[in-house]
Amino acid sequence: MQIAGKVAVVTGSARGIGRRIAEELAARGARVVVSDILESGAEVAAALNEGRPERVAVFQRCDVRSGADLEALVGRAIETFGAVDIMVNNAGEGDGMVWTDADSQRLSRCLDINLKAPIDGTRLVVRALLAARRSGCVVNVASILAFAPEEFALVYSAAKAGLVNFTAACATLAHGDPSIRVNAVAPVYVDTVLTNLNVPPAVNRALRDLGEVTVDDVVRQVIRCIEDESLAGDTIKVLPGAADIAQTVTKPVSHGFVDQLKSVFA
Repeated sequence: MQIAGKVAVVTGSARGIGRRIAEELAARGARVVVSDILESGAEVAAALNEGRPERVAVFQRCDVRSGADLEALVGRAIETFGAVDIMVNNAGEGDGMVWTDADSQRLSRCLDINLKAPIDGTRLVVRALLAARRSGCVVNVASILAFAPEEFALVYSAAKAGLVNFTAACATLAHGDPSIRVNAVAPVYVDTVLTNLNVPPAVNRALRDLGEVTVDDVVRQVIRCIEDESLAGDTIKVLPGAADIAQTVTKPVSHGFVDQLKSVFA
């Protein structure tokens, strides 16, 4: 998909990876709805508009745990820019504590933000695209912990694994009319504020020793998920020294449930 002229929504885009995604999309000619629970997202939108002849970005506050907020977010894109073509479900939050010490509300929060919200965001955008008869693209930001689960982030790992599987299950949407592609990226350690807040210091050091990727490494693969029309239901691992190589780790069979089962038992 060509990004220029498209309308994109990016959750969790007041800072970190989400902000850079929004900046890159705008640089490539997209109009962008910046979204976050942080009001500083308004400053991001203002910066994207600065020096441009027309408005290319707006800010919409959104708590992704709220279905009503997500509906309002997609509605804002359509109301302001006339459509929605691209959705990047970037907002996320780590466990931040030992899972056995968490109460049910804390566990639900982790699952709601990292799994339910991107599923709900994808649903809303797919519905809007089908109604408008427009092809589009969704990118889910997962994590390498979907494939290498860790005890320090047990529930987060489970949520991201579920997100990868959900993404794979959406593969058949690419063969519809209109064609809607849903893909994901799964980065290893990225040096961001949220990572440093949620990863224990000893684990943080160990991950740094293994190697880290930059925010821009992740952003490049998000852009690739949007532009590369051969990707549908796929997840790209973003690894040190290999961030420019699309390492497809989930390439689902896209011919129905029975054929998928056959591929599993083969």
